[in-house]
Amino acid sequence: MPVARVSRREAIQVAAVKRARDLVAGSLGTLPLITVKPDLSIDRTSWLAQPEADVPPSVTMTRTIEDLLYEGIAWWFITGFAWDNYPARVVRLDPRSVDVQKDGRVRVTLDGNRGHADEWPQDSQLIRFDSPNDPLLVAGARAIRQCLLLDAAALRHASGSPPLDYFTPTDGVDPDSLDFLDDWQAARQTRSTGYVPAAVTYNVAGWNPEQLQMAEARNHAVLEIARVAGVDPEELGVSTTSRTYANQFDRRKAFLDFTLGGYRAAIEGRLSMGDVTPRGTKVRFDLDDFLRSDAKSRYEAYKVGLEVGAVTPDRIAEAEGVPAKVMTPGTPAAPALRSVPEPVEVPA
Repeated sequence: MPVARVSRREAIQVAAVKRARDLVAGSLGTLPLITVKPDLSIDRTSWLAQPEADVPPSVTMTRTIEDLLYEGIAWWFITGFAWDNYPARVVRLDPRSVDVQKDGRVRVTLDGNRGHADEWPQDSQLIRFDSPNDPLLVAGARAIRQCLLLDAAALRHASGSPPLDYFTPTDGVDPDSLDFLDDWQAARQTRSTGYVPAAVTYNVAGWNPEQLQMAEARNHAVLEIARVAGVDPEELGVSTTSRTYANQFDRRKAFLDFTLGGYRAAIEGRLSMGDVTPRGTKVRFDLDDFLRSDAKSRYEAYKVGLEVGAVTPDRIAEAEGVPAKVMTPGTPAAPALRSVPEPVEVPA
């Protein structure tokens, strides 16, 4: 039977969901966007370098990808156009504030602090992103609710409900007063040994810590969340035994292709459309820092790239964050210091 959608407020209280969100939205959202012109030159100064005027670009993109992960859809509201009628500034909208009517019109419940009065914007004022994946709050609702129930059960056990230990009357006769429970609790807080009155029998429940935490059920729910989110269960704290060896670069590449690939394609494809960027211009995430390998591998790749003409010294200098003149080939080496010859005596 289908389970109702989970709210963000509920889902974010599950540590596995929080970790999956940070991995997906945080990893891709912190990468800069670059604009590739028709002549293949790269423009890093476009409005995409900071889409929202008062928000860091990494925050805007992380929240946008979070919307795609949770809701399956994300919206930007264009607040300003450049001289060529392309967007110059946007504001990210909460997907729950956008309502698409049956006639195709879009109603937006805008934040009053933004100062926008129009709640029926034109299509040209909106940028809509669609995720190729099902929303996590719907597809993973069953596993998320299971985690919430397990956490609630563990909390009840930790707070003493149901009790971990209890008293029963001796010979079926109830004691005259239950005040001894307060004395019992006070004694156990001050010393490790407690005194049991003769009128009662002390009983200890047969639960152990592993049963109280319901480890197997919890791991199953976390594993389901990992499957829905498309992240490695190891990243969410679930140990698996089928892993094969892979270095850090291979793991990052697989994560980029199989987990982030859908969200990356959705954003790059939408921002490359003709109503956002000029014809022939493509928007891409700059993946250099994310896929940065060790120094030895990078230098070997640079050498091959220079030999075949795939990269230039300036591009290598930019990637390494050093002045271009340091990477310019053919720079003459500094002259070696010559020793001063010993003085020679000339005969008179």
